[in-house]
Amino acid sequence: MNPPDKDLDEYLARIRKTISESENLVAQAELRMRETDRLLESQGLTREQVMALRFSSEQKLAVNEELRRRGLPPLEDDGAEPLPDPDAPAPVGIPAASNFSSAADTQGDLENRQRKFGMMMKPFSI
Repeated sequence: MNPPDKDLDEYLARIRKTISESENLVAQAELRMRETDRLLESQGLTREQVMALRFSSEQKLAVNEELRRRGLPPLEDDGAEPLPDPDAPAPVGIPAASNFSSAADTQGDLENRQRKFGMMMKPFSI
């Protein structure tokens, strides 16, 4: 084997490892989705029903009080408007660029999303 073949073999090994890790992550996500569906079904709900839920400010305050009582961080309510209808046509003429002002904002948002996702998935951890 000459050196280019060795480099190629190493490169292909890294690709195979990445594919294997990706397949494992997909399998974990699918397992969590099935667990979530079973939990929702046991409560008589569907994903669509849960996604359609909208809460009043009084309900959000009550939830935040309960979370504080349990020693958990409150839900962040940034005054965001309700989620758009996924079946609605996309607005025309609006650029798809990020509205973050700097890379630091992007990193902070990513960490915040990861923290929220981790808290949301904690009951489903194996």
